[in-house]
Amino acid sequence: MLKLIEGEADSFAQRAEMFYKKRPELVSIVEDFYRTHRLLAERYDQVRPESGIRLVTPIGSFNHSQSEKLRSFDDDRGYDSYSENCDVEESVESEIDDPEHEEEEHEEVRSVAANDVMKLRKEIEILGEKKKVHKDQIKQKDDILDVMKLREEIERHENEAHKDELKQENTISNEVVMKLTEEMEQFKLKDTIRDQVMKLREKIERLEKENEAQKDELMQKDAICNEVTKLREEIEQHEKKNEAQKDETEQKDAVCDEVMKLREEIERLEKENEALKNELKQKDTISNEVMKLREKIERLEIENEAQKNELKQKDTVSNEVMKLREEIERLEKENVAQKNELKQKDTISNEVMKLREKIEQLEKEKEAQKNELKQKDTVSNEVMKLREKIERLEKENEAQKDELKKKNTICVEVMKLKEEIEQLKKENEAQKDKLKQNATICNEVMKFRGELETHKKENEAQKDELKEKDTICDEVMKLRKEIERLEKENEAQKDELKEKHIICNEVLKLREELESHREENEAQKEELMHKFTIYDEVMILKEERESFREENRTQKDDLKQKDKEKIEVIRQLSSTIDLLKQENVKMRNFIAKESAKKWKTPFKFNKLIGTFSEKLLNGIPKNKPSLVAL
Repeated sequence: MLKLIEGEADSFAQRAEMFYKKRPELVSIVEDFYRTHRLLAERYDQVRPESGIRLVTPIGSFNHSQSEKLRSFDDDRGYDSYSENCDVEESVESEIDDPEHEEEEHEEVRSVAANDVMKLRKEIEILGEKKKVHKDQIKQKDDILDVMKLREEIERHENEAHKDELKQENTISNEVVMKLTEEMEQFKLKDTIRDQVMKLREKIERLEKENEAQKDELMQKDAICNEVTKLREEIEQHEKKNEAQKDETEQKDAVCDEVMKLREEIERLEKENEALKNELKQKDTISNEVMKLREKIERLEIENEAQKNELKQKDTVSNEVMKLREEIERLEKENVAQKNELKQKDTISNEVMKLREKIEQLEKEKEAQKNELKQKDTVSNEVMKLREKIERLEKENEAQKDELKKKNTICVEVMKLKEEIEQLKKENEAQKDKLKQNATICNEVMKFRGELETHKKENEAQKDELKEKDTICDEVMKLRKEIERLEKENEAQKDELKEKHIICNEVLKLREELESHREENEAQKEELMHKFTIYDEVMILKEERESFREENRTQKDDLKQKDKEKIEVIRQLSSTIDLLKQENVKMRNFIAKESAKKWKTPFKFNKLIGTFSEKLLNGIPKNKPSLVAL
């Protein structure tokens, strides 16, 4: 501006007049500077779209407001109009954004991004732990299903064995009845005695030989029968053990149901804990915001103190200016003009140095902002990767939940199968009752045999009486009795042989059953060991449930305390903000009054130079950019 004026004016008064004439050129230069700055910012935003969204609006609003306030000045105003609008320029300078505030916003963005990254990592860890828990539950349910399938197969085999035994016993009872009827018919259909005596003797000899052979076989079969009885006793013992173990398994099933209920309660408590943790996180964010507000309040207090100090300095400066004015009036006009020119040159050189320093600072800030943008890009990439991991883990959790639902349906089917097994047990009991009835029938058959033997003894007594009367008749009767006895013995031995064959088959079956029962016992023992471990887990889960409840209570108490603290802090902040607002209003009124008092005096060269130099050197803070500095 001084270079423009020096070429066309000789004295300082002419220069002052030229200042107001050339003022529109200065305004146009400043506007051109801001237009170029805005174009550069828009190009930078196009290259970096994420930062552009954040930077376009403040720059645009700043340029718009600044251009409007610069155009508000008229070209033909005098000194009075300039003095009235000087305060407006100062307020415009104060409204420019702080670089420190922008740096604070960048730091807040970094802290928010870091917090998001940490939260996402924590969520990934929690999802991984949940995944492990779901896998363990699936394995436990698979083991339970395998055990239930084995039980069903064992009970099916037992039912088939009972049915086979019932069929065999029914066939035996029917054969015995048929033989008794045939014997009775044989007694009736006997022909004369004399014709058959020779045949009977031959039969007797043949039957005696057969009896000896059959007696040897019977001795062997008796040994087998003893083994069979021992095996049956062992089977009964194993059955008792199986029943006891079944009772234990039923008790353990009840324990398993309790375990499932406890797990559901634990899941519910975990959900409550997660909700409470989310609330705590929200409260922590609120507390962080409160801390930030406190810091802002402290910063505003510091600024108020700085403004007060500036006002005190300005008061001292104004007193010194009045003294200098009195001294300057005594000096000659020419000396004053030369001194003022020297001062102006010094101020110009100082301004040039300051502008260079500010340009270097701006370049450093641009480099720092570029580095910050690179860091933000890396953070955003990490956030995207973590979100993809979270989505993948959520999909896996949904798949596991579907598997758990399928397993629950399988458990329902297992319960239905249990009911069918109970029905089969009832049928087995009915079949056992039938076996008891058949056993009673066998006992009656044995009674009939005893009665036959008594009848035989009576017949022998009668034969002894008949011998005395008729020897032939006696011999015939004896032969008939012997034949009948031998036939009965042969038939009885044949029946016994058949029974022994049946018994041998039963022995083989019983051995197979013993092996199966042993395997069942081993499986049940393993189940019992597993159930003992489940019982221990139940106790551990109960303890965990109690610990979760205590944690929930403590967290609720903490939340209540934090709510109270938040309310108190908000009240304090509102009161402090109101006080600061009142102080700011007072300060602005005081500054307006002082500026009005200063500029009421008539125009003088000394006053203009003093105010201009104060603006250049003292009136602008070091941290804030200004239009005058530009």
